[in-house]
Amino acid sequence: MKSTKNTQILKFDKKGIPLVIIGLPQAGKSTFVQRIKTGEFSSTRPTLGMQFETAEIGDARFDIFDLGGHKSYRKTIWQTYTKLAYGLVFILDSADPDSFDLAKEEFWRSIDLKGNQDDFLIVILCNKSDLDESVDLENIINHMELYKLAEKENASFQFFKTSMKSGENVDAALNWLTNNTSRIVQKRTIDPQMFMLADLEGFPLLEIDKMGLEEDPSLMAGFLSAIESFSKQVFGKTGILQFMQSGGYKYIVKTDDKFIYSLIIKIDECQEEARRMINIVSENVYDLENFAMLEGIIAQLLNIDPSDYVLRKGFT
Repeated sequence: MKSTKNTQILKFDKKGIPLVIIGLPQAGKSTFVQRIKTGEFSSTRPTLGMQFETAEIGDARFDIFDLGGHKSYRKTIWQTYTKLAYGLVFILDSADPDSFDLAKEEFWRSIDLKGNQDDFLIVILCNKSDLDESVDLENIINHMELYKLAEKENASFQFFKTSMKSGENVDAALNWLTNNTSRIVQKRTIDPQMFMLADLEGFPLLEIDKMGLEEDPSLMAGFLSAIESFSKQVFGKTGILQFMQSGGYKYIVKTDDKFIYSLIIKIDECQEEARRMINIVSENVYDLENFAMLEGIIAQLLNIDPSDYVLRKGFT
């Protein structure tokens, strides 16, 4: 297993598959991430907030979000990252049955965040199996009511008794995760109908259009600018991802302190993938100095064939 540091510059390659690691404090989340990175056991400190790593596991590249387990994090960042993740790894301390009730509550609250639309993966790691007081898997499944996952049609799941110290079943869990990832990624493929980049005043810089919109691009850009202005007035900041649904399409809009980005997809396609894609585009475009490369860069990031689209440029 090979890992790359989060300081690596993202060029034209897409980010990895988003994977969140959650669980109560001291369950073994960060130790699991270290196992992924190095293949070895090492002691770690409790995660404060969120730790990010990218790692190649088998043929898949993952963006791993190791989320702190304290109450303040469970009520805040867990919600944000869990909603966007393709895979969720919940780690339970199997040697601490007193924590099972709270773990059950937080687990199911996280699963509920995923909704019933987009497919996703769930891996439950019942950690610390090397300890004598470790509870057996069947009792954990019954106590946590994990059998109810079978009722969630958009979730694929598996349970493992693991030991981060001995390595028991860690590779088996990772193999299951990677073997099931390709199916999820295929289902989440999107076919962008339109992408627009505008400045904060609403002036359109680039429109890549497959929908055959007949409206003046400046009208769409002006609409996006109005959304940005409203968001700034209400929330007091930019950079908020907006989501709208209308006329058989989903509209995902993001702003930063330079540009407004908008991506339109069909109503039955995965908005989480669209959000991921628009974040990738914004990271690559933000510091771009040579706009002559802009349409080629965005076409590559969105994985589209420019010949299938009408391109309109508002720059020279």
